[in-house]
Parts: sequence; C-alpha cells; structure tokens
Amino acid sequence: MLKQLVTQMSNETLKKENNSKEEDILNSFQTLEVDKARLSEQKEHLTALLNQLEIKAKEEYEKRKRKVEKLNSEVTYLKQRCEKFTIFIDSQATVECNQAGI
Repeated sequence: MLKQLVTQMSNETLKKENNSKEEDILNSFQTLEVDKARLSEQKEHLTALLNQLEIKAKEEYEKRKRKVEKLNSEVTYLKQRCEKFTIFIDSQATVECNQAGI
C-alpha cells in the first residue's frame, strides 16, 4: 500500500513537472510572438522614418545645390562686369596717358 502511495505521489509530481514544463514552453512561445510583433512594428516604423529622412536629405541636397549654382552664376556675372569696367578704365587711362604724352 505504501509503495502504491509513493508511486502515485511520484506520478503526480511528474505530471505537475510536465505540466509546468509545458506551461513554460507555451509562455516562452507567447513571449516570442509578442517580441516578434513588437520588433516587426519597430522595423516598420524605422523603415518609414528612414524613407522620410532620405527624401528630406535629397530635397535639402538639391536645394543647396541650386543655391551654389545660383551663387556661382552671380559670381561669374560680377567677374564679367568687373572685367568690363577694368578694361574701360584701363583704356581710358591709356588714352589719357597718350594724350598727355606719357
């Protein structure tokens, strides 16, 4: 009788341990699914954010590029005007020097 009782108690303990292990496994799976969902959501959010940032960076690049091109054009125009005035002033100075006999 005692042997039966010990065997029964051992069997119950084993069942409880097995149930506990099964619950641990199920809980682990549930935790993994929650983590997977959370990480997938983060990935989606970060991918969308990265795309927005890339678009803004390209827009900013183009904006700055246009500004540099405009400044380059303005500098070229100003250089040309300065050259024209320099040529005019130099030619006037040469004419005046020639008239003065210098």
